[in-house]
Amino acid sequence: MRISIPISAFVAAIIGFGGTLAVVIAAAKAVGATQTETASGVTAICLAMAVECLWLSWRTKMPIITAWSTPGLALVAA
Repeated sequence: MRISIPISAFVAAIIGFGGTLAVVIAAAKAVGATQTETASGVTAICLAMAVECLWLSWRTKMPIITAWSTPGLALVAA
């Protein structure tokens, strides 16, 4: 496997995570969450996504990643 494949996947994951993280933090502030609650929520979302990705990849025997719903988060933040 060429090294560019995992590197491009890593870059895409970091960019997708970083872009949506700002919306998650804005949504948490909109509902009046503290910093601790926000960190807990982000951790819970990340762990849930990790479990979901692992299960889907194991079940289908294919590398599958899931993404955050930025429009859904924007709706919550509004």
